[in-house]
Amino acid sequence: MDVPGIVVVDTSAAVEVLIADAPAHGIYVALFEAIRVSGAALAYNELLEAELIEAAFTWDVRRMAARDWRRERRDMQLARPMAREATILDEWEAFVGDFGALRIPLHTVTRRACQLLSVTGHGSYDAVHAATAEHLRARLVTHDRLLARAAERFFGSIIGRSEEQRGSDS
Repeated sequence: MDVPGIVVVDTSAAVEVLIADAPAHGIYVALFEAIRVSGAALAYNELLEAELIEAAFTWDVRRMAARDWRRERRDMQLARPMAREATILDEWEAFVGDFGALRIPLHTVTRRACQLLSVTGHGSYDAVHAATAEHLRARLVTHDRLLARAAERFFGSIIGRSEEQRGSDS
C-alpha cells in the first residue's frame, strides 16, 4: 500500500476502527496500523467528533432495537442515558494520539465543501471530509462506498473501502 505523508480519515472509517463489533473492524485496524507504521500523519476535520457521537448512538440503537430501529430511536434517545456516546470521544482521542493527528477546523474547508456538494452530489458531511483531504493534498480513508467512488473519481485519492472491495462493488 502506497501511503502518503498525510492521510485524512472520515467518520465511517473512524467508526469501523473504534467499534469492535463493526463489520470491517479488523480490516480498518490493520489498515490504520499500516498507516501508523509507515509514519504517515493522520488528519481529520473537527466535524468528525460531532459525527462520532451520533454514530455511536445509532450503533447502539440498531443493536438494541431488533426491527424498526429508526422508529424506536427517538424513544431511546429520550429514555436512556448516553452509554457508548459518552466514551467515544475519549476513545477517538486515544486512537489519534498514537498518530500525532492534525485536527482541521471546519471553517478552513467550508467554502470548498459547499462547492463539492454540487460536483459530487454528496451531503455536506461527506463534502467536508472530501474537502479536507483535498485541502491537505492527502488521501482519504473512508468506509462509505459512494464517497470512496467520488473521491477516487474527482481526486484520485482513496484508501479503504474502494481498495478493499473494488471487485465486489463494481
